[in-house]
Amino acid sequence: MPDYEAIAVERHGRVEVIRFNRPEAMNSFSPTQTREWVDALERANDDPEVGVIVSTGTGRAYSAGADMGGFANRQAGGGPDPTQVPARRHAFDPHFLAECKPIIGAINGFAIGMGFTGPLNFDVLLASTEARFSARFAAIGLTPEIHSTWLLPKIIGLHRAKEMMLTGRIYSAEDALELGMVHRLYPPEELLPAAIALGEEIARNPEVTLRKIKELVWQDLREGTDFESVAHRSSTTFSAALLSAEAREAVRAFGEKRQPRFHDAEHMETMRAEAAARAQAAATS
Repeated sequence: MPDYEAIAVERHGRVEVIRFNRPEAMNSFSPTQTREWVDALERANDDPEVGVIVSTGTGRAYSAGADMGGFANRQAGGGPDPTQVPARRHAFDPHFLAECKPIIGAINGFAIGMGFTGPLNFDVLLASTEARFSARFAAIGLTPEIHSTWLLPKIIGLHRAKEMMLTGRIYSAEDALELGMVHRLYPPEELLPAAIALGEEIARNPEVTLRKIKELVWQDLREGTDFESVAHRSSTTFSAALLSAEAREAVRAFGEKRQPRFHDAEHMETMRAEAAARAQAAATS
């Protein structure tokens, strides 16, 4: 594991926790934190031993958003803002987040600006009762970023989203739950254990299936204006999944009254070979 400066990483079984770790700066996105977050996220996504990622923060903030010092430097012509410092991809690249392993946001405190709009792209959001949320762009003369003007209305409704973005108001954890921005609230000391437990539940499922589900959801969000196309995509994807090694293993495990061995690499390689052989035999018959 790399020796990170601005984040901390810990492993709990098949769940990897990536924690923003600049509490003295309310975990605002410095160039270092941006690069390290991208690196840790990509490493977790590439690691076959990781099934789910949990994103949280240290201290009283999840993240206060972009480092204002970086904005001042950019306005003075001194360089890029923190979210644009070269990295393999943007900190919240929507295409990557749509394709990667499931991410649970465990929002422990203040989630402001980019610290609020970024997690809208995650798969599940849990929050501490001490969490606070704000799309605080208008209050500092900025416009909302990370495609939140498209995504937030889909989550909480058009007029509620416009009110949130136009006022720059700070919302409580209870407000966020009522609006549907987060799914459950926990006392601060229970938040991370709850996120890890949920991650373990999700991570028991086959990775390829989880990725396909996420792909379908995002594709339908972006392109799903034609019901016939959505229905066709759903049907054809299901038919392909039914013949997959993962579905074959699930059926076999059910018949043998045992737990599926989705994460046994050698066993699943055998199942994939079997599925490929059956597909080839069907094609030539």
